[in-house]
Amino acid sequence: MNEWPQALRDDPAAELELADNLINKADALLRKHRGTESLVQHDDLPILTDVVTDFDDGIPLLEEAVGGNALPAAADPRQMQGQERARLVEHLVQIDTLIAREVETWLTNELPQLLSRELDTLSERLRIETIAHLRATLLPTLSDHIASRLDELDH
Repeated sequence: MNEWPQALRDDPAAELELADNLINKADALLRKHRGTESLVQHDDLPILTDVVTDFDDGIPLLEEAVGGNALPAAADPRQMQGQERARLVEHLVQIDTLIAREVETWLTNELPQLLSRELDTLSERLRIETIAHLRATLLPTLSDHIASRLDELDH
């Protein structure tokens, strides 16, 4: 589909003229394919732009049929924004509460297991390092003491 030329977008009168021209072409195409008898049959139907003046007075207006207070008064846009903001804040508070509750539940269930594993790992690592340090520092000293006692017994 072709877009409107830029010059027409800036000039409303030219745009309307082009639109009318297109509508006339479409009408001509419809008349060509439909034939003239169908146009005569539907000639009494009002066109969308025709003004209809013969309203039926027996039909009650919507306000009369439903009641004068059926439709709410149009709300102030600022009030609507305030209500939307309040609803958003309420949702955020609910989400925050849900997240806090889930984190607390998770910590209650998982933290003891995590701590137990880490403490077991720490305990094992500390035992291994202590034995290694003992062998590196205390064992030579003890060996020296034992060797000196044995030397004293031999003399």
